[in-house]
Amino acid sequence: AQARRMLSDPRTRDTLGLFAQQWLGIERVRTIDKRLDQFPTWNDPLRQALLDETARFFAHVAFESSGQQRELFTADYTFMNEPLARLYGVSGISGTALQKVPYSRATGTPRAGILGHGSVLASYAHSDQTSPIRRGLFVRRSLLCQELPNPPPNAGGVPAVDANATTRERFRQHTQNAFCKGCHQFIDDVGFGFERFDPIGAPRDSERGMPIDSTGDMNDLEGLGGNQHAPYSSLPELAGRLATADSAQSCFVRQYLRFARGQGEDVAVDLCTLSRLRQTFRQ
Repeated sequence: AQARRMLSDPRTRDTLGLFAQQWLGIERVRTIDKRLDQFPTWNDPLRQALLDETARFFAHVAFESSGQQRELFTADYTFMNEPLARLYGVSGISGTALQKVPYSRATGTPRAGILGHGSVLASYAHSDQTSPIRRGLFVRRSLLCQELPNPPPNAGGVPAVDANATTRERFRQHTQNAFCKGCHQFIDDVGFGFERFDPIGAPRDSERGMPIDSTGDMNDLEGLGGNQHAPYSSLPELAGRLATADSAQSCFVRQYLRFARGQGEDVAVDLCTLSRLRQTFRQ
C-alpha cells in the first residue's frame, strides 16, 4: 500500500529519471566537452535537452506505455524539443518543451530506444571522435552487468587518426592482435553497431568519404566465455538482441537494487533476494 501511494506521487517520475541517468552513466553529459570547431551546436541547452529526453522517455515507458523493460530498447519514438530535433535531423519541432516524436520522422540513420539517445552516444565518445571501445563497454557493463578485466599496463591507446581509414578500420588491430583480442573480442564488435552516430549523437552515413559499416556480433550475450554468436546489421537489431536477453533483464534488476539501496550488492548475501526479484520482474 505504501509503495502504491508513493508511486502515485508525481515526484516518482523524477526519481525514475534520476535512476535512468545513473544507470546509463549519462550524467557526464553535463560536464564533458566536445570540440566546438567540429560540433558548434554542443552547448548547455543541448546538454540539458539530452538528459531530459532520457529521463522523460524512461518515465513514459514505466507509467504511460507498456511498463516493460524491452520497450526501453525497442521503442520507435523518443521525446524531442527544438535543439534535439536539429541534432536528430527532424523538422517541424520548435520550442524547448519535449514532444513525443516517432523516430520515423528523422532522416537518415535508424535509431531504437535508449541506444539511439544522444545522451548515451555523446557520453561514450571522445571529444573529437567516436569510441567503439567506450560504447561497447557501456553495453557490457551497464546493460549486461558483464565485467571485463582492466587493460594491462602496456595496452595501447586509441589508434592514431588515419585520414584514409574509418574508425572501424583503425580499431581492427585490436582483434587482429592476439594480445588484445582476449578482451576486445567482446567489446569492439558491439561498439561498431553505434558507428552511424557521431560523437554528439547526430546521424551519419559515411566517415572520411567512405560508407560506414555498422554490422557486428553481440557475442556471448548471456555470459562471457560461452562462445555464442548473435550477429546484427544495425543499431535497432542490436537493441532487439538486448531486449530479449535474460542477462539484460537480470542486470536491470541488479542495477535498480543498487540504486534503491545506494550501494552495490553483496552477491553472497543478496543471491536469494536477486533471484526472487528477477523472477518477479520477468513475470
